[in-house]
Amino acid sequence: MSFETLPWHLPPGWPLILGGLALALFPVRWRAWLLPLPALLALIHLERFDTGAFGVITMLGQKLVLARLDALAWPFAWLFAFAALVNSMYLRSRPHRREVAAGLIYAGAAIGAVCAGDLLSLFLYWELTALASTLLLIPYGARPDYGVALRYLVVQVLSGVLLLGGVILHLQGGGTLSFDALSLGNAGNTWILAAFAIKAAFPLLHGWVVEAYPAASPAGTVFLSAFTTKLAIYALARGFTGTALLIPVGAVMILFTLVLGLREDDLRRTLVYGLINQLGFMVMALGIGTPLAQSAAVAHAISHVLYSGLMFMGLGAVLLRTGTTHASRLGGLGRQMPWTFAFCLLGTLGMATPLFAGFASKSLILAAADEAHRADLWWLLMLGSIGIFFMAGLKVIYFAFLGPASNRQVADAPRGMRQAMFLTTLGLLVLGCRPQLLYHALPNAVEYTLYTPAHVVEQLLVLSFTAIAFALALRWRLLPRMVVNVWDVDHLQRAVPGLWFRLQQRLAERRKRAQASLWRLTQTMTDRLARDEGEESVLVRHWQTGSMALWVAISLAGYLLLYFV
Repeated sequence: MSFETLPWHLPPGWPLILGGLALALFPVRWRAWLLPLPALLALIHLERFDTGAFGVITMLGQKLVLARLDALAWPFAWLFAFAALVNSMYLRSRPHRREVAAGLIYAGAAIGAVCAGDLLSLFLYWELTALASTLLLIPYGARPDYGVALRYLVVQVLSGVLLLGGVILHLQGGGTLSFDALSLGNAGNTWILAAFAIKAAFPLLHGWVVEAYPAASPAGTVFLSAFTTKLAIYALARGFTGTALLIPVGAVMILFTLVLGLREDDLRRTLVYGLINQLGFMVMALGIGTPLAQSAAVAHAISHVLYSGLMFMGLGAVLLRTGTTHASRLGGLGRQMPWTFAFCLLGTLGMATPLFAGFASKSLILAAADEAHRADLWWLLMLGSIGIFFMAGLKVIYFAFLGPASNRQVADAPRGMRQAMFLTTLGLLVLGCRPQLLYHALPNAVEYTLYTPAHVVEQLLVLSFTAIAFALALRWRLLPRMVVNVWDVDHLQRAVPGLWFRLQQRLAERRKRAQASLWRLTQTMTDRLARDEGEESVLVRHWQTGSMALWVAISLAGYLLLYFV
């Protein structure tokens, strides 16, 4: 066995993992001040790495690469480290011990996963992200309900089991542990794709996202929105870029979320539908499969972490101050929470407005569809871009901050939350105003001129007409009626354990009734036999020895049946 040491003898992401464990031991006051330190150390540690493979272990003829930074892993690793820094600042307002440890370990494991050069290392980090993120869903209080966390954990573990099973089948088919491009030519790779599909929230597999993310605390939702699904996008980009199946899957993700998101009353669930919608953009780009399309998917993952995170941070502050994010219970918070309103407005503009990162990444995806001569995909992506601005951005801004005012008096977001939102907004503006900084970080060289007069005017007109359409829909009451519980896959996910529990209850009741009936039958037979005794007994007087043996066999069978039922 051979081993090549790592720079500083520590794989990427481990400053966050070790820092999360250490900070959990500090008192609350020290914990709040030291929270950004592990993320800063992780950024410095990443700076120490050059591109290439580090920590290579050769064992049993297979090569394990504990750390690999190449053109695809590099932007995701830096994105996750920056997200960890921002989320740490956001968490400073309420640095609960479990959330601090779980959030930082979760972020560190995600960085370790994107830097894993082999499938076994990927699996280990894959499962660590599942376990750490589950801790973010464990509620506080005297009588906590662990149902959401348990269901989330089951889904995440299922993804890990599929990944491990796929790796084993892949090796049996003559493959290696190297994590590079995979094809759907064998069952092992199909299992691996299924594992990635669960965490990428493919249609019918997305129930865990819709249920779990809005159930977490304000900081927990921000952490969850940044890592798991983007890790899945990285895994798809690494293993399955160019797989034609991803195009229709991405199209369905874009379309069905617009319908459900418009009807959802909980604004955090609305943003979750918006998150799945934008994942559809990335999945479709990966399905197109050209170098430009792959780079566009990576660029959109970066910008989406920023503007989606900013929106989740804003609604997290609203939840902290008001206790709810239901549109029917909010309104008029713009005056009482001006900083939060301003940052949420900038997050909405960051989705597709010029000077923001979302405009730079979505334009790149549209250019990739145009380069592939797929006019149908171009129009679908344009519809999705308009729809997400309408469904997630304008809806959140109006119903939370601009709608009819409620009677409650609330304060603005705490300082730590505002600082995190400011830093995220700065990232959105820097990458939007200087798009070449974003394009130079992508895995494939991108030569694309973003700011042309025709393109800027076209986008501004599209967004302006979308805003006008939203205002008219409000005035004429054309928006779909919002409901508290939009029926989705997560309802089935919650119903299955309940149905199984009720089935077990029914079986237990029937077992008890059967045991009682057998016991009554045995008692009746015993009473009949005990009526006469001695030589005048019924059995002695009328039955032969063979009959007695038959009765003994019947009694023994009844006892065994009563014992085992």
